[in-house]
Amino acid sequence: MTSRRDKKGKPFWYTITHTKSMNRSEYVKLVRRVLRFVVILFLISFVVFIGVAIFGGIGKVFGIIISSNLTIYSIAFVSVFLGYVISFGKWRYYMKILKLKVPFKKSFMVYLSLYSMELTPGRIGRVISAYTLNRITKIRFINIVPMVTIDIFTDFLGMAFVALIASIYFDKFVILVILADIVLLLPFMFILSDWFFKLVKRLIKSPAFYKVFSSYGSEYFTSQSKLHKPGVYIVSMAFTIPSAILYAMSLYFSLMAVGAVPSVGASVLTFSFSQIIGMLTAIPGNIGVTDASLVTILSTSSHLSTAIASAVTIMARIATLWFGVIIGGIALFYTLRYWRIEKGIRIRAST
Repeated sequence: MTSRRDKKGKPFWYTITHTKSMNRSEYVKLVRRVLRFVVILFLISFVVFIGVAIFGGIGKVFGIIISSNLTIYSIAFVSVFLGYVISFGKWRYYMKILKLKVPFKKSFMVYLSLYSMELTPGRIGRVISAYTLNRITKIRFINIVPMVTIDIFTDFLGMAFVALIASIYFDKFVILVILADIVLLLPFMFILSDWFFKLVKRLIKSPAFYKVFSSYGSEYFTSQSKLHKPGVYIVSMAFTIPSAILYAMSLYFSLMAVGAVPSVGASVLTFSFSQIIGMLTAIPGNIGVTDASLVTILSTSSHLSTAIASAVTIMARIATLWFGVIIGGIALFYTLRYWRIEKGIRIRAST
């Protein structure tokens, strides 16, 4: 697997936060580093799909997929994309708070490019989008990063809230969802709480920690404080909850495409719960865990055959994980045009 260290042995996070200046060539090198990792995880996801197909009976599974109603299945992709569009409203809202003046089209393409990084650990690859915004706005990189981290956090909150409400309504997995939500909330405290950051800073006496985080901690939290407010979170949830539901509806339309008669609520519960379980493992893209959870729940709680459960799992994951990575990849390459600058000119990134 691609190492998260560069040729000089520097961790990926150190590289993206300690680049003093960034030109197009250096940015492309950084993107290539991340994309190598994404491609490997993409291939692993494909292997997982083969494993799911074998579990359900590979001939039957692919037969179900091939004979599915493609018109209905296409609605799953439309639903996911509409979720992206709604979430983009949250992205623009954050830009307004931070006073980032970016044309609508450029802003939308940069936002879509985030999804190319779904297969990076903790979606950390999304941080490189801050360099493109730095290129467009000339605002310091570290002052833009909080927008990316808060966006990731509120995406989690939306999915966690939908999973909790659905589990309470159907009286299924309630305790598991609550426990999972609490466990998943803890890592975010490091990027949300200045107090927690300072506590960890006192407890950890690692020179590497100071090099990577201490230099930018205060400046990061100064900018982040503008977003880390109750009112901002309330507005964010108005975008993330509908988006999370539309994202989960991919399972509903995948079930319909194979001739099943699904329930909207049950589909949302099944998909969101499997996503939360997958997040617990910290595996990029929840690869393997979410897939296994979907097959298990569909074949037990929904009483579908293993062949249908396996086929629907593959279809739903293609409409979400793969679709996002592909759309995001296209947008990422498109945003390279924003790096066309005169020869010799470099953009100040972190200082």
